This record gives sequence, C-alpha cells and structure tokens, in this order.
Amino acid sequence: MNRSSLLPRSLRLGPVLLGCFALAACMPERFQVVASNQSVTSTGQFTDVSSIGGRSVPLQTIVLLEPDCSSGGTAIIQVVTPPQHGQITTETGNYYPAYPASDTQRYACNVKKRPGVAAIYTPDPGFHGTVFTTLQVTGPLGRSGTRVYRITVQ
Repeated sequence: MNRSSLLPRSLRLGPVLLGCFALAACMPERFQVVASNQSVTSTGQFTDVSSIGGRSVPLQTIVLLEPDCSSGGTAIIQVVTPPQHGQITTETGNYYPAYPASDTQRYACNVKKRPGVAAIYTPDPGFHGTVFTTLQVTGPLGRSGTRVYRITVQ
C-alpha cells in the first residue's frame, strides 16, 4: 500500500493545486498590455494606442522564438508613414514575448524576457491630439506586414 493513499484525496491534490496556482500567478494574461501610461487595442483597421500625460509609449514589440524558446532571429521594424507630431524610435533589448495560448509550445516562453525589438512613439512636447503612423515589420525570412496605429495623446 502506498503511503499517499492513506491521506485524504484533498491533501494529496493540495501540493499539485498550489503549484498550479503559483505558476498561473507568474504567467502573463493573453493579449493584455499593462502600463500606467498607455493602452493598446486593435479595431481591425487601426491599432489604437493612448499616451497619457504625453509620455512615450511602445507601439509594437517583436520577440521571435523557436518552439524550444531559443531565438528565432531578429525582426526589423521600419516606419512607413511617420507621425505628424512626434517621432518613432526602435530599441533592441529584452522583452517578454506575447505568444497566445493557442501556440502551445511557445506560450511557455512568455515567462522570461528574451531579445527583441520595440517601436516606441514619443509625442512632441505639449502636443495633445491624435496622430497616425504606419509600421512595417520584416522577419528574418523576409516576410513582412504593415500595421497602422492611431495614437491619442492626452
């Protein structure tokens, strides 16, 4: 007879459930961008971004990974249409990936920062209003896509 079988079932599952809750607390939520100075939503036509207090805001962060969480190469972010009131800069650094739960292999990579590139919008000093900008992302295999951002500076 196994010693654990002498324990009530609820006590045997306790450590497993505790481990699951602890892991869940470390996992970021899908598709959620959290920062005190910005919000990002996608309407299909535009990706809406808000800058509160005229602060710089990340528009897009690209982290490309293989299924084993090793680097999948480097993406290039280019400004196709610059904003009228402000500038876009790109910064390489370590960022949290944001793979969806449907990508069962890479989703586990989201818990650790990995090398990537980010496009950041900085509004002109004193500017309040809405601007548009278009970014193009090209991956290491040459595939590219564009996205239009509608940025509201409050």
